[in-house]
Amino acid sequence: MQPHSGSRIFGLDLMRAVAIIIVMICHSDDLIDAFWSTGLGESGLDGVDLFFVLSGYPIGGILLRLCLSTDLPWWLKLADFWQRRWLRTLPNYFLFLAVNLVMLYAGLSTGILNVNVLAYFVFLQNFWVPLDLFFWESWSLAVEEWFYLLFPLLLFAVIGLVKGVRIGFLVAVLVMIIIPTCLRPGAVELIDTPFLLSVWVRKVVIYRLDTIGFGVLIAWLAHYWPRMLYARRIELFVIGLCALVLAIMLRTGINLTYMGTWFFTISGGGMALMLPALASWHRTGKWGNGVVFLSKISYALYLVHMPVRLLMIPLERDKSMVLTALIYVSYWAISIALATIVYRYWERPFMALRDPLSARIRRLNSSS
Repeated sequence: MQPHSGSRIFGLDLMRAVAIIIVMICHSDDLIDAFWSTGLGESGLDGVDLFFVLSGYPIGGILLRLCLSTDLPWWLKLADFWQRRWLRTLPNYFLFLAVNLVMLYAGLSTGILNVNVLAYFVFLQNFWVPLDLFFWESWSLAVEEWFYLLFPLLLFAVIGLVKGVRIGFLVAVLVMIIIPTCLRPGAVELIDTPFLLSVWVRKVVIYRLDTIGFGVLIAWLAHYWPRMLYARRIELFVIGLCALVLAIMLRTGINLTYMGTWFFTISGGGMALMLPALASWHRTGKWGNGVVFLSKISYALYLVHMPVRLLMIPLERDKSMVLTALIYVSYWAISIALATIVYRYWERPFMALRDPLSARIRRLNSSS
């Protein structure tokens, strides 16, 4: 059940596929709201948070193995971790940053084009304040990239101070969980609408790092107490599901204080508790091939679907029910087709560079 980077785990693929489906449905509700409405966006079930928790789980396992290994000094461990993360995430990000810039310049999407766009090249568009110019879905990628940068630095610093991986890792991840949790109440005091809450709290890096931290915490537990976690995986899944449902049910009315503070903690913690059961679900029949496929292209699909949606919005004027359905089906089909192309011909070639670079880092260590 321990997180690893080898063979695929169907339960995690399922979680990833569900996350991207939720995101795509929420972002496309306006394409069909003339005749139908999913209402999923108002339900509180956040696909992005699923991605956050899920990304923390394998990252935690990778960093634990790096910390416990003795074949590299700490600075080369950091270099290896970062090159693997960045070759996984940055090529797609910068490709779609360029796509969104071109669309904005050509008048194919709305937004603001000025010198502040430079912040997007270093993930500062929403670090402590929102820079809501364009490429709105990039906020979540900034949260992840800053976690990938800050947490390993904090981790190796704390391990060096306490002289132990087990306690040092736990302290580091608790810091990443506690600090955003403590910062959010002060930020919420200045908010008076759900829209501002989403922009100024939900989508700001320093307030959201804890959600990824919950996934990392489960990875730590899976490493040091694998038998306990495996034996209680069903109970933990039920508790996590109940916590997630409770978090959503408590979003009654416009309770901005709760929505901007404990909602993230309860829902993120609930999602994390579901990981042990999902991580132990390794095999499935052929019916699961579609789930695995969606999981593989989910990152590309996350970045593709918004430009596709923006291009389709003008088509919804004076449309019939049949045309509405056709536009919606086209939105899904085109998004999946383009994401598949991006995954196969752009994303995978960059990921293939990771192992050779890891080998070069190890040769660098042996030669020194």
